[in-house]
Amino acid sequence: MFATSGDILNMSLAIGFIILVIFLSLLIFYAILILRDVSKVMDDIEEIVTRVRTTIVQPLKAVDYIIEKAKPYVETVLERKMKEKKSKKKK
Repeated sequence: MFATSGDILNMSLAIGFIILVIFLSLLIFYAILILRDVSKVMDDIEEIVTRVRTTIVQPLKAVDYIIEKAKPYVETVLERKMKEKKSKKKK
C-alpha cells in the first residue's frame, strides 16, 4: 500500500484535509446554530422595543403635547395670582 515515502506523505495530506473539512463543517454548523439563536433574540428584542414604545414613549409624547398646549394658560393664571398678591400687599 505504501511503497514510498511520497505515498505516506500523500496519505497524511489526504487525512489531514479530511479532518480539516470535518472541523470546518462543524464550525459552520455551530455558526448556523448561533446565528439562528441570535435571530430569535433579535426578534424578542424587537418585540420588547415595540412594547416599550407603545406603553411608555407614546403616552409621554401625549403628555408633553398636553403640557405644551396648557402652559400658556397656566402662566396666565399664575401671573394673575401674582398680581392679586401684589395688590393685596399694597393695601
